[in-house]
Amino acid sequence: MKNIMILIPSALATILCTVQCYPEDRVYRLVKQDTDTGDNSLYYPEKPIENIDTGDGFAPEGYELVWSDEFDSPASLSSKWRFEEGGTGWGNEELQYYCADGIYSPTGQETARISDGSLLITAYKIRPSASSDNREYISTRMNSKESWTYGYFEMRAKLPAVRGTWPAFWMLSQDGNYDVSDGGGELDIMEWVGNEPDKVWFSAHCQHVTTGSGEYYRDPATGKDYPHTASIDIVDPGSQFHCFGMEWTHEYVRAFMDGVEYYYAPNPVPDKTDITWWPFDKDYYLKLNLAIGGGWGGDVDPDFSSAVYEIDWVRVFQKSE
Repeated sequence: MKNIMILIPSALATILCTVQCYPEDRVYRLVKQDTDTGDNSLYYPEKPIENIDTGDGFAPEGYELVWSDEFDSPASLSSKWRFEEGGTGWGNEELQYYCADGIYSPTGQETARISDGSLLITAYKIRPSASSDNREYISTRMNSKESWTYGYFEMRAKLPAVRGTWPAFWMLSQDGNYDVSDGGGELDIMEWVGNEPDKVWFSAHCQHVTTGSGEYYRDPATGKDYPHTASIDIVDPGSQFHCFGMEWTHEYVRAFMDGVEYYYAPNPVPDKTDITWWPFDKDYYLKLNLAIGGGWGGDVDPDFSSAVYEIDWVRVFQKSE
């Protein structure tokens, strides 16, 4: 979901501040404007260098790997993931049918398979039938069998780069409370839509702070407000691997692309438990899916036949202490 654009032009950014790099953990932190006008608001820097090596990811210092899927073996699809199935529209008027176990049984088409060390989630255009709930597209939506409270979560992937596709890397709570309007939460680590190909988005949804709510995460220490979503520019999403990450604690969530932080939200109620403002203090599991069309995915390319969401790895880190 998206509402607010908070990036500023790169030329102005160069004048306002210098991006600070912490080479020990390869994460580029938020910096302040510090202009002559006394504006101390946080600035979300753009990618500081070109062709940065994304192969090892950008886990911050102090975190240790606790779970991963490097997609080296087809067996991990059944041992580490469970698949959702159906063509219900999934709450967003989406057009695809999600296939059980990543296989469309009438034709044997694989919507999830491992090849050369990558997971390939592939959406196909098909002839609609009762087997696809009369949907014209098939794809995959898969969930990690494990769940975690807090950590650093990262994926290295190439995106489909086809109009009408909507790949995502996100999290929902293990307790099954998915209704944001009733105290549920949702952490969207990466969403991209083919009708707006030069942006990727992060969103942290809760009952009070979500699409159309008009509310913000207010920092209790500073009084500053932060939206539920933000975007960052992306170049060549279909031909270059990028890393999409989130650091999640009781105190805040932060989002990163290729080591650059572009989103921050503080816990507005750090001294109490209030799931309507911060439903993020419990176990969440990971989700990978490739949707077609829908409320945000938009119009599908009339020449669409297939599209691939290629994922090199998914990794979960937690604090070592």
